[in-house]
Amino acid sequence: MSKSCKLFAVTLFVFLAFGSCLMDGHYVFAQTNQTNDKLQAANTAVDQAFSAVLDAEKAGANVTGLLAQLNTADGLLAQAENSIRTGDSTTAAAQADSVLPIAQQVTTAAQSAKQTAIVSSQNAFWLTMALTVIGSIMFILVLFLVWRRFKQSYLKRLSEAKPEVNI
Repeated sequence: MSKSCKLFAVTLFVFLAFGSCLMDGHYVFAQTNQTNDKLQAANTAVDQAFSAVLDAEKAGANVTGLLAQLNTADGLLAQAENSIRTGDSTTAAAQADSVLPIAQQVTTAAQSAKQTAIVSSQNAFWLTMALTVIGSIMFILVLFLVWRRFKQSYLKRLSEAKPEVNI
């Protein structure tokens, strides 16, 4: 082989080797950026779900089941973050994708539980008010009837009494 052919082959080999390194690097960077975006979206979804569960709890809803689901989603998110740190972006992306439906389901259920708790507390308030008014009216009515009975009894004993004259 001639010297120019060898030079061309070496140059082509170096160019292809260098080009393939850059191409793989861009692919890995793009994949990592996409995985980071998925992780960020999953993290945001879990944060929103936590806020929704907290609001539901403040409204008086039972959030025990929602917290269990939220812990599952948080565990998957932690596994995804560990996978990205170890360089396994495919597993991290899959785990981040599995977090999103759980977080969305928790958010929806928490909002529904919050509305139910608000309606339930309003109903309990109005029931308490109605029973208080009815109880007060009944108490006053019974008190009036007892007073009237004692008054009649007193007047009857007073009219039957024999007056004594003191001289």
